[in-house]
Amino acid sequence: MTNNSHHKVVEVASTLLARLPRLHKPQNVNEKHAQSLGVNDRIALSVTNAMGTMWALYFMALFMGFWCLWQFLMREKAFDPYPFAFLLFLGNIVQLLLMPLIMVGQSILSKHAEMRADEQYKTTLTSYQDLEHIMEHLDAQDKELIRQTQMLMQLIQAQSEPDGGHSAAIAPGDRL
Repeated sequence: MTNNSHHKVVEVASTLLARLPRLHKPQNVNEKHAQSLGVNDRIALSVTNAMGTMWALYFMALFMGFWCLWQFLMREKAFDPYPFAFLLFLGNIVQLLLMPLIMVGQSILSKHAEMRADEQYKTTLTSYQDLEHIMEHLDAQDKELIRQTQMLMQLIQAQSEPDGGHSAAIAPGDRL
């Protein structure tokens, strides 16, 4: 084997065996986000998650319904008669306390969503780069298979010639 053909074999082998370094290792952003939360953040998330359920809505509706029915049944002894000014006052207090707390919780949840989106983008980009590398690898394999097939065809053709193929034998340095 000549030096040039040996170099060609090494080049093809290195193309087939080359691997890309891992540019991004996927991370569990849920754990990363949970570790970054402080006590206040955890309280805000707990309240946001609790208040953002249908059970919270049912509780509020039942509480208001019970309050109105209770005050209506007390008639003359009712301390909060219709239009239920004290109930409205309590509702406003709850709204004033929960509104900023829920906004903080939503902010924390949006940061988590941004972390997930960024991680998903990085992972997708790495997958795309891996696919590109795989396609290059498959192209190199296809070229090598075509080259070897052509070489085999030339050998078969040389063997089938009447003089035994000695005149058309493939020399080690021939480009196929």
